[in-house]
Amino acid sequence: MKRHMQSLIAIMCLAAAAIAVAHAQTQTVTARDAWMREPAPSRDVTAVFVVLENSGSVARAVVSVACEAADKAELHEMKNENGMMRMSPVKSIPLPAGKTELKPGGLHIMIFGIKQRPAVGDHVNVTLTLDDGSTVPVSAVVRKQESMQ
Repeated sequence: MKRHMQSLIAIMCLAAAAIAVAHAQTQTVTARDAWMREPAPSRDVTAVFVVLENSGSVARAVVSVACEAADKAELHEMKNENGMMRMSPVKSIPLPAGKTELKPGGLHIMIFGIKQRPAVGDHVNVTLTLDDGSTVPVSAVVRKQESMQ
């Protein structure tokens, strides 16, 4: 009986450990509704916008961004300074629990040096890196300039 009880306890501990590992590997930050502004004619610069959802109880932050379709990608924000809108890079984008929207006129991702001009309807992949080292894949659909609302 004692041996049976020890085996049962060992199985329960293994099950609890497996559940803990699975929970730790669950992605708490996800991306949805991602889109890329169609680059202006003869330009190789554009922006990506996305809704990020942090379903975890711990605040996270986006600390870097990469895009294989471009030479460089950066985190940016638009700010009104003395009546003028100015764009500048930011070191990180905080992601408290809930929804954070990267949108025109606010926080966004800048893409520089597009290697091949994407067509409207194409998808461009971007990878966000969070402060805990995890990554969030983003697939942004290219939209026409006039549909930027």
